[in-house]
Amino acid sequence: MPTSGSPAVPDSGPVTVPDSGPAAVPAAGSGPASVAVAPVGIEFVIVADPADKVAAELAAYVREHGRMAAVLDVFEAAQLFTLSVAGGRATVEPVLPMILRLPAPPVLRTGVDAEFQFNECLAQLWAVAALSPAPVVNRPSAHSLGGQVSYSAALTAMRAGAHDGSAEVFASAYPEPGGPEGDRWWVQDTGTLTTSPWPERPVGEGPYRGRWSDSDPAFEIVVVLEERAWRCTTADLEHLDLEGRSLAVSARLGLTLAAVTWRVTADAEDALLVNVEPYPGLEELRMVWLGFGPHLMKVLFP
Repeated sequence: MPTSGSPAVPDSGPVTVPDSGPAAVPAAGSGPASVAVAPVGIEFVIVADPADKVAAELAAYVREHGRMAAVLDVFEAAQLFTLSVAGGRATVEPVLPMILRLPAPPVLRTGVDAEFQFNECLAQLWAVAALSPAPVVNRPSAHSLGGQVSYSAALTAMRAGAHDGSAEVFASAYPEPGGPEGDRWWVQDTGTLTTSPWPERPVGEGPYRGRWSDSDPAFEIVVVLEERAWRCTTADLEHLDLEGRSLAVSARLGLTLAAVTWRVTADAEDALLVNVEPYPGLEELRMVWLGFGPHLMKVLFP
């Protein structure tokens, strides 16, 4: 029972970080760093952790197709873009297609300066991605970086118009099952994101999330990218129209890119929404790459 969600809204508003400004405060836990230098001639930016395998794969694919791509972390990307407002009109420079795969901020505060710098850079990128005239995959809104996706799968399903009415429990202590709404009570540790059937305990120390499901659930994942969708398996499920339903779910959640997970019922007569991930993993993307890759180029470079 994986969960997903978007980072909290920074306390500060959008700011402009000049390319020639003072040295950036590095990420929490690291030493001083010099000012990031914007790569020359780039045509596409992925904002992600340098170790993000999906970002590396996307950048390599774009380069293979003759476009210069760069993977920049939050601090580097914030210094690449300039946002200015004059006469009630916002201008973003340079105008570059973008994908945001923002890493989560540190769980524990390790430095006030580092946290302040991260929030300022995140606010800058948030504003740039929302206002840029260039294509932005999963463009953030004024309220959210990750669409309407919530850490609660039930709340996400409600927002997507696909909630099946089943309860979801969040608790600091290991949750006992209530009245049965399925074959088995599953418990997830929200810190480690490991899941076990009750009464087994998942790895971690909580807090926990509990929900009823099948004893041996079968899942189908659909990758969505701006009006196109691809199932990750070739199972005979055409009658469920999971591609169309995934497009509708993503649209209601404000996403153009997502991996939508469905639990297929034992009789294969229906599918229930389980999870919506705005940052699909490499495994999901590779399973649909023959369709996803060429369509990504059309989205980024119309």
